[in-house]
Amino acid sequence: MSSPNEPENSAQPERLPSPAPRAGRPLWVEILLAQLAVLLLVVLGFGGTVYGLLRQSIYREAEADLFAAAQLIERDLASGQPATQLEISRTYWHRFGPAPRDRAYFVVWQAAGKLLADSGDVPKQVTPAKELPKRGGPRPYATRWQAGDLQVIARGPRDEQILIGRPLGKEQDRLRNLLSTLALIGLAALAIGGLVAWWLARRITQPIEQLTQTAEQISARQLDQRLPSPTSSTELLSLATVFNRMLDRLQGAFQQQTRFTSDASHELRTPVTVILTQAEHSLARPRSSDEYRAALDTCLRAARRMKRLVDDLLLLARADAGRLQPRREVCDLAEVARTTLAWLEPLASEQKIQLMSQLTSTLTAGDAQQLGQVVANLVGNAIQYNRPGGEVQVTTATEDGWALLRVRDKGPGIALADQSRIFERFFRADQARTVPSDSTAAASGQGTGLGLSIVAEIVTAHGGTILVESSLGDGSTFTVRLPLEDEAAEAKLKSS
Repeated sequence: MSSPNEPENSAQPERLPSPAPRAGRPLWVEILLAQLAVLLLVVLGFGGTVYGLLRQSIYREAEADLFAAAQLIERDLASGQPATQLEISRTYWHRFGPAPRDRAYFVVWQAAGKLLADSGDVPKQVTPAKELPKRGGPRPYATRWQAGDLQVIARGPRDEQILIGRPLGKEQDRLRNLLSTLALIGLAALAIGGLVAWWLARRITQPIEQLTQTAEQISARQLDQRLPSPTSSTELLSLATVFNRMLDRLQGAFQQQTRFTSDASHELRTPVTVILTQAEHSLARPRSSDEYRAALDTCLRAARRMKRLVDDLLLLARADAGRLQPRREVCDLAEVARTTLAWLEPLASEQKIQLMSQLTSTLTAGDAQQLGQVVANLVGNAIQYNRPGGEVQVTTATEDGWALLRVRDKGPGIALADQSRIFERFFRADQARTVPSDSTAAASGQGTGLGLSIVAEIVTAHGGTILVESSLGDGSTFTVRLPLEDEAAEAKLKSS
C-alpha cells in the first residue's frame, strides 16, 4: 500500500539481488588443515632442532679427534723426533675411518712458513694459516673448511704450524642416515597425527552438524522443536541454549501474533455481521422510514465500533514497527487529566460512578493527545469495571523524580494470575463480562481488549512505565510513571 503523498504508479528503484555467499570448505576440513599445519610446524621444528644439535655434536667430535692427533704430532716435535718420522697415530686411523675417502693428512710448517714435514698425500690447495692459534684456553686450536675438508690448526713447541685435516665422508653418511631416520619418523608422526586430527575435527564438528540439521527442520509451523543440548563442550552448550531461548521468544511472538490475528478477525466479524444482517433484513421487503432509520442506526454503531478497532490496530501496528513516536512538547499532566475527566463525566453519571480527582500540576514532555488517550482508557476501564455507586480516584503528582498518574477504582479487582497478562492484546481478565454498550466503548476506547495494550505502548513510547496493583474484592490501582519535563527533554536530546 502506498502512502497518501505518493502516487500508486510511482516507479520503485529496482533492487539487484544480493550475491549468493560463496561456498567455503566444511568446518571440519578447516580444523583438520589447521591441526595438520601446526603438526607440520612441530615436526619440522623438532626434526630441525635434533638434526642441528646432532650435526654440531658430530662436527665437534671430528674436531676433537683431529686436535688430539695434532697434539701427538706436537709431542713428537717437542721430543726431538726427526720431521721425516712424523706421522698420524695409528689410534686415530680407525677413528677417522678406514676408507680412502676418510684418510687424514698433515702438514707442518716452520714459524717462517717453510715446509717442515707432511704426510705425502696433502691436497695441492692446502696452505698455511695467516695467524697461529693461541696457546691454552678452552680452544687452543683453529678450524677451517677448505675444499670440503675439515682442517684443524695447532701451535707447535717452537711456534710451528701443525695442520691436520680430512674429508668428513663418514660423518656425512651418519648425517644422511640421521636425516632419513628423522624424515621417516616425521612422516609417521604426520600420518598418525593426521588421523588423530581428522577424528578430533569430526568429533568437534559433529554436534554442530546435528544442530544445523535440527535447525533446518524448524519452520514457522514447527517452532516447538528445540536443538539438542550437546555435552561435549561448554561453548556448544551455550550456543544451543541461546538458540533455544531465541526459539522460545519466536514461538511466543508467533503464537501471540496468531492469537492476535484470530482475535482481531473475531472482533471485526461481529460488526461486519451486524451490518450485513441489518442490510439484508432491510432489503428483504419494503419498510417504513422509522425501520430504515433504526437499521441505519444499528449499522452506524457497528461501523463506529469497527472503525475504532481498526484505528487501535493501526496504532499497535505503528508501535510494533517502531513508528509510534510522540511529539515532545511540554504539557501539564494535570491539565490533560482534567480535560479528559470533563469529557468522561457524562459517562460516569450514566453509570452512577463518582469521579474524584486530586490533580497537582506536573510538567512532562510528550504528546498531549496520546497522554489524553492513556487517561481516557484507564478511567474508562475503571468506570466500566466498577461497582454500582462506586468511585474512581484520579491523582497526578511528582514523586521520586517522576511525573505520576494514578487511577484507582473500587471494582471487583484482578486475580493475581491475570495481572501479568492484562496488557496483552485482546486479553480480558473476566471472560464472563459482556461487551459494553456502544456509548461506554466509544467513550473509553474499550470493549475489544486493546485499551490497556494501547496504554502500555503509549507509555513506553514516552519513556515511562505502568504498574498495576490489585486484589480481588478491593479494586485496582494503575500507576503511570513518566519522565519530568527536564529529564524528558534531556532524553530526547540523547536519542537525537
